Amino acid sequence: MINPSILVQRLILVGHRKNYIVPFNRGVNIIYGDSTTGKSSILELINYLLGSSTFIYDSEIESSVNYAALEIKLNDQPYLITRDIFDSSKLIAVYPTDFEKQHLCFPKKYAPSSKVSVENDGLFSDFLLDALNLPILKVREAPTKADSPMIRLSFRDVFKYCYLKQDDVGSKQILSFGNWAVHSKNMQTFRYFFNLLDTNITDSEAELSRLTSERNHLENRYESISDFLRETKFASAIGIEDSRQQLQERLEILRNQLSDISNKIVADSERYNALKSILTDISTKILVHESERTSAETAIERYSRLKNDYVTDINKIKAVRLAKDIIGVSKAEHFTCPICDTKIDLKQTKEKFEVNEKDNLGHESNLLGRRIRELDQLIEHERNTHRSSSLNLAKLAEDQLRARRMLDEETAEIVTPYLSERDGISAELATTQEKLRQLDQSLRVRNQHKYIQDEIAKLHSRIGRLQESLEQLKKNAPSLTAILGTLGDLLDSYLERVNIKDRRDVRINDKNFLPILRNREYFNVTSGGLRTILSIGYFASLLKYSLSENTNLPSFLMIDTVGKYLAKTHARYNDTDINEDKKESISDPTKYSNIYEFLIEIAETAEENGKICQIILVDNDVPRNIQEKYAGFIAAHYSSSGENGLPFGLIDDIQQA
Repeated sequence: MINPSILVQRLILVGHRKNYIVPFNRGVNIIYGDSTTGKSSILELINYLLGSSTFIYDSEIESSVNYAALEIKLNDQPYLITRDIFDSSKLIAVYPTDFEKQHLCFPKKYAPSSKVSVENDGLFSDFLLDALNLPILKVREAPTKADSPMIRLSFRDVFKYCYLKQDDVGSKQILSFGNWAVHSKNMQTFRYFFNLLDTNITDSEAELSRLTSERNHLENRYESISDFLRETKFASAIGIEDSRQQLQERLEILRNQLSDISNKIVADSERYNALKSILTDISTKILVHESERTSAETAIERYSRLKNDYVTDINKIKAVRLAKDIIGVSKAEHFTCPICDTKIDLKQTKEKFEVNEKDNLGHESNLLGRRIRELDQLIEHERNTHRSSSLNLAKLAEDQLRARRMLDEETAEIVTPYLSERDGISAELATTQEKLRQLDQSLRVRNQHKYIQDEIAKLHSRIGRLQESLEQLKKNAPSLTAILGTLGDLLDSYLERVNIKDRRDVRINDKNFLPILRNREYFNVTSGGLRTILSIGYFASLLKYSLSENTNLPSFLMIDTVGKYLAKTHARYNDTDINEDKKESISDPTKYSNIYEFLIEIAETAEENGKICQIILVDNDVPRNIQEKYAGFIAAHYSSSGENGLPFGLIDDIQQA
């Protein structure tokens, strides 16, 4: 049995100054640190690179990053996914390799949604489902209505059960419970995980037909390309790699020889000095434009920060005005001093102290709005300066290249003994570089050929798995009661490990598929801390079930803010009953620690059984014993002050830029 698996290896933000990389491992990965250091952005970027329609970026990312990339294994097959951060409508590129070797492969370009009409290789969601060997099925929008329209289940529907967002941890509206239409589809997705859909057999047979047709098409294509490669005696991938290695070594030798000759040449002529002066002038101009471009980048970052401050101020003014409208204006003209019981005339007091009741908040808000527009103009101006400097630098680089070439020619005339040798090396260098370029193109062709072969193998695997699943469905369809019973038992064992009070009547509701504790529906639990424990346990139970049974749920889980409502973080939220939290002993640090221990045990058990499992946890803090005992699981630790040499955040050089 091979269940779908997602394994994130590296998140890479390709930046102006450097690349920002977060590495991940199999098992548990913990990211923690101060607020506003970009912890949640890491999960949101992974989510975005896996097809989310939006990514809310902050000013640091806006001023530092070009695009995002994700090295990932889907069912143990490596891929590199790249996506534009600032325009979610652009096509998503997928390479069957890692970040450093992407130039040796032809990428597939997928549409992020069906709304994108430009030419592409299909929907990104379909690619992800195919890569995970998950059937692409349709479900009824309203299951209880026979005439309900059929809608496709997408990877985004599946991933809702793999990513417990910060707003959803402990939320009464978990999995969009308050939205009937969305929650109804989520329930259909739940059934999909366990092959419980009414149309599973017929839809799976249709999917089997589609996959078989796709496999046959790819096999024909593969044979045609193979025939062409054989007829043209195209070199093998191993042979090309060996030739590339030899050429790269030869290239390095030639460059060193060329450098040695250049160092030996000593020229002294009027024309040589003039060319050298021109080259120096060009180099000076390059430094000036580079400085302008750097200044523009710094200004964009500064203006973006100031703009965010103004937006915050406007929001504060709106809050003050709203408060004023709600509170109203006192109509009393006389009142008694609370200290000395003296009668005070409010009108006289206003006149004496010249209290001006005119509301200037609207004017201040408009003024800030104008400043924001002015900042937008300044940012655009700096971006134009940046583009202009880049264009000038490109032109100067060409001039510099020509001047150097002319300088080399002049040098060659003066130093005749070296001329022939230098020309020979230069010619061989150019030939070697061209051969290397041709080999790179040949390797891309070979890699594409292998990619088609891998796709055929994956289709074979999918077809075999689907056939096996169909046979099982026809012989013995799974029981919803049995599945919910097992999930309830898993949730109960989790609550026992966490050591909550009064652990009784634990089960999964057969109507909405959400947890029940003490015969109380999840959304009726008033303790935010207890809801946090339940929500994490629910997702963890689904993950644990998927690691032992045949399901369509990937063995992957991300949780943002494990300690929400617990320990140090509960005071930050107002949608919890503090008295109930106290009754449940939510602040007990052992409960907090036990949650981590349970999740770590899931991953370690999976590793012992040879199963791929990955859990990524984000938190503001981590229990001290977890930090010490599982230090190797810490993927990133940030400090907004740089304390103890820790990075400032995801964008770790912003304060030094």
